[in-house]
Amino acid sequence: MSQSKSVDIARDAQRVFNVLRNGGLAIIPANVGYGLVACDAEALDRLFTVKRRKPHKKHAMIGSYVLQESIHALPPERQAMVRLLTVDLDLPLGVVAPFRADHHLVRRLGDTTLSKSTINDTLSMLVNGGNLQEELSRLTTAAGLPLMGSSANISGTGTKLVVEEIEPEVQAAADLVIDYGRQRYGHPRASSTMIDFASMRVVRFGACYDVICDVFQRFYKIQLPEDPGPAILSSGHLLPEARLY
Repeated sequence: MSQSKSVDIARDAQRVFNVLRNGGLAIIPANVGYGLVACDAEALDRLFTVKRRKPHKKHAMIGSYVLQESIHALPPERQAMVRLLTVDLDLPLGVVAPFRADHHLVRRLGDTTLSKSTINDTLSMLVNGGNLQEELSRLTTAAGLPLMGSSANISGTGTKLVVEEIEPEVQAAADLVIDYGRQRYGHPRASSTMIDFASMRVVRFGACYDVICDVFQRFYKIQLPEDPGPAILSSGHLLPEARLY
């Protein structure tokens, strides 16, 4: 395992890409906390093993707004909501939506990995996770590789905002760790706020939720549910099925 000591987005994205295209695992920063990512089906299985995740839990895709728009099948007004949040207002967001099964990256997942990544014909994607993830998404997409992952932690222990908080066994499982220090969005919790844009339901309370609530109310007159806070709902998962993501 190697560890970066400086910030160079293009260099570090290429280093991560080289690991992933050879079947490896990498820990990378997102503005909502550190993630463990892979492109290869066997590497994704190793990810599940080291995180001690239960088999019913799902992989998420790591992407950009451009990739999200091409993979998710949403009505124009719902897609415009995603754009407002992630592009115009620069907010991180977990987007859950129906997907285009004929998209080349979806087909590249294969039936087994696809079944481990979808619920009721929806796929979750982290959009606007930061500059490194944007560049890595560009590289993997150009190479025809789906970038998949989860938070870099033992399942159930919460997303980590600094590498030092990541459990030693999770760090040891990664072929590369990119350490950019403390990540910026941890209120009210680390990890992304996740919204199902097909049903317009909150799946998970996460980072920047108060800002996202204000956007929905201000621009669309949509009142999202109040977050009861980490003391009452530590995981942030609002819906029982949300635990699958």
